[in-house]
This record gives sequence, C-alpha cells and structure tokens, in this order.
Amino acid sequence: MQRRSLMKENILKQIRGSEQVMLQLLEELVNIDSGADALEGINAVAQKIGAFLAELGFTVEYLETEGAPVQLLAKKPQPGKKQVLFSGHMDTVFNKGTAAARPFRLENGRAYGPGVLDMKGGLVMALYVIKALLENGWQDTDLTVLLCGDEEMSHPLTDAVEQFKKAGAGKDAVFNLEFGRVDGSVVTGRKGTTRPTLVVEGIAAHSGNEPEKGASAILELARKTVAIHALNNFELGTTYNVGVFNGGTMANIIADKAIGEVDVRFKTIAEAEKSIADVQRIVETNYVPNTKTTVTGNVIKFMPFETTPGVQRLYEHYASQAAALGLPKPGQQYVGGASDACWPALTGAPTLCGVGPCGIGAHSDSEYIEVASLTERALLLASCIMELDKL
Repeated sequence: MQRRSLMKENILKQIRGSEQVMLQLLEELVNIDSGADALEGINAVAQKIGAFLAELGFTVEYLETEGAPVQLLAKKPQPGKKQVLFSGHMDTVFNKGTAAARPFRLENGRAYGPGVLDMKGGLVMALYVIKALLENGWQDTDLTVLLCGDEEMSHPLTDAVEQFKKAGAGKDAVFNLEFGRVDGSVVTGRKGTTRPTLVVEGIAAHSGNEPEKGASAILELARKTVAIHALNNFELGTTYNVGVFNGGTMANIIADKAIGEVDVRFKTIAEAEKSIADVQRIVETNYVPNTKTTVTGNVIKFMPFETTPGVQRLYEHYASQAAALGLPKPGQQYVGGASDACWPALTGAPTLCGVGPCGIGAHSDSEYIEVASLTERALLLASCIMELDKL
C-alpha cells in the first residue's frame, strides 16, 4: 500500500511538471490542418500520437478506409485489471490553410489556435496522463485509446461508430476527451442528432403568363417547413430546425426545385426513432399538387448520450478525486451538442465526456483553453484512473 501511495505521488508530481512539454506537443498538433479537406493532416496527427504511444509500449493500429480519414487504435493490455478507454477525435472544423493563417499562440494564460479546444488539448492531456502512469510503473489499468478522424463530419464513410462500440464494451470507465466547460464542469449527458435534407421537385412555369401550369417547389417546402417546426417538443427536449432553405432561380419563374436542411435533436432513443418517422411522414405528405419530395440523411448521426446510473457513478467518483486533490468540485452538465461519448455509453460502459482542458469558443476563430487547466484536468484524470477500485 505504501508503494502504491508513493507511485501515485510520483505520477502526480510528473504531471505537475509536464506543462511545458504538453504545450509544445499541443502547438505541433494545432499547427497541422486537420479539417475534412486535409486527410493528410489528420493522418499526420494520428502518426504523431501513434508514435508517442508506441514509445510507451502500446500496440498501435491505423484503421484506414479509402478516401476517408484514418482512425487510431492503441492498446496496452493488463489482463484482469480495470479497463479504461480514452476516446476522442483528431479532426477539426477548419479548412486547410487555417493553421498557417491563425497558428498556435499563448496569451495571458490562454492557448489559442484552430482545434486547440475542440479537441487537441484533450488529446495532449491524455497522452501525458498515460506517459506519467507508465513511466512510473503503473500496471493496474488496461489502457485503450481510440481516436477517429471524422467526428466533425458525423462519420459518413468510416466504421468509427462500430469501433467505438466495440472498444467501449465491457470497459470499467470511458473518458471522452472533449473539452471541459469554462466553469470546470464535465458532461454527463448529450442530445443525439439527425440531419435530414429535403429535396422538392416542382414544375417551372412563367409566373405571369402561365402560373397555373407550374407547381411551386418553394411553396411545398415552405409548407413542409411549417409542419416540421410544429413537431418541436421543448418539454421532452426534442427540437426541429430547418436551418437552410434554398430554391428557385428568378422571381418571375415558378420554382421547380427547393432544398431544405434540417437539424433534429433528441434526448432519448425512443424520441430519436419517433423523429425519423415524423420527418418521413411529412416528406410523404403532399401539400402542393404535382410536386415530389425526397429525403436523404434521415438517419441517426449520433445517439443521445443518456445519463445512466453508471455514468452518474463515474461522475461522482471523478468529483471525489477533485476533492482529494484539493481542486474545486467539477459540476456536471447536460448539453445539446452531440459527441462520440454516446457509442460506448450505449454498450453500458460508464462514460464521462468533456474531461479535457477547459475553455470557450469551440468551432470559432476565438477558441482557447485555459493553460492552467491542462495540468489540473490531467491530475484529476490520472487520480480518477488510479482510484478506479473505489468506483
């Protein structure tokens, strides 16, 4: 017991002294473009992380799909020990060239740059937690790291969803490395999403000479938009929004085409399935004669991340370790944005999301992390892992 206590002390000491090297690696990763148009950048991030883990004795695989971003799966087995999964993504929402135009910088205790918050800061933090554990002889945790390259795209071409489910199944704890909230909160629940696109075809006609020969795709889509918005159920937390509406070519032509892009959010699997059926019903309802509507993407992009008893127990354990370290108790939040935390949670694995460093401005030019939170959250995550037998 004394040896274990000394080991823990050394691990935490190493993490406390790792801020500068964490920032150096974070700068390297942030300055690599890794948006949807930069597959080579996503691969470069994966290679850097894979090399880091390989040096620590991990078996590293690069899961490749032709024409799609790479995934990284790394394992350090310890049979019979507590099993932990670190999950996350290596891609950002920013186009190629953003890193050169707006590179990593430090200013007033904050780190800025594309993807620094969402979520390269969390990736770096986890790597140095793992490094401190293993370099100080920790052998009581079976460690798996699974990072996808297409979370921001909702996994259109890869099997990332199945990989997250497979990796999460049976784990004692899953830590999704998305960013922490600026008040220190972690995320214990998220809404799921679908993103249907409606395409309406009508009949073009001159709006002055022969309007009766036309069939307005815009009017049909407008009627469908009203019907979709009428589905909003704020009490249940199910929301519908037609956020993009395009159609027509000129004011004096009855529009023969219109396109609407819809965002749907829900808190439960039952509501997810209902939303798909409700959208399909509206698609099949014809308001304007001689128009035709088709829909794509009326499928679940992300399942809801529900706050199960296992999730709540892991949160309470995480919060108790904050107290043991003398850190403020992290709050817990339920948020509307989706993440890959949902997939291992669906298997029943206790899962926490948003355990990465804290900051503001994800997906914006002003995103940043609080530099001090890199170390604080690393200490908290390491302590949480080392005390999993108390869960």
